[in-house]
Amino acid sequence: MPQTNTDDLCLRFLNLSGEIRFAGVIDRMGGLIAGGMKEGIESLENEEESIKLYLGYAFNNAVRQDFDPTFGKVLYTVSEREKLKLATFPFGENILLVSMSKQAPHLEIIDNILHILRKYF
Repeated sequence: MPQTNTDDLCLRFLNLSGEIRFAGVIDRMGGLIAGGMKEGIESLENEEESIKLYLGYAFNNAVRQDFDPTFGKVLYTVSEREKLKLATFPFGENILLVSMSKQAPHLEIIDNILHILRKYF
């Protein structure tokens, strides 16, 4: 994997589209270890809800890995909610979480993120 600062990489993801709100790396324990909200954008959830969200993604990621031998490794997951879209990507032993606006061209954004990630993992 090429050397890079994880925060710099998250900034690169944030800059892929004006529709991206958040790009952060979550560790296996659900802690945010890099990245965050795009400057000038407010989070929809409070800090306690963010902690729950990160823990939930860490747990779901661990459970999904149990099925890797059967279905293959997860490339990404995406959920569309009433107010936004969320995508997760394997990021080494961690998870990259990206949130984007409801109208974001999520397939294009996901393709661009996967293209960048292939250079590192």
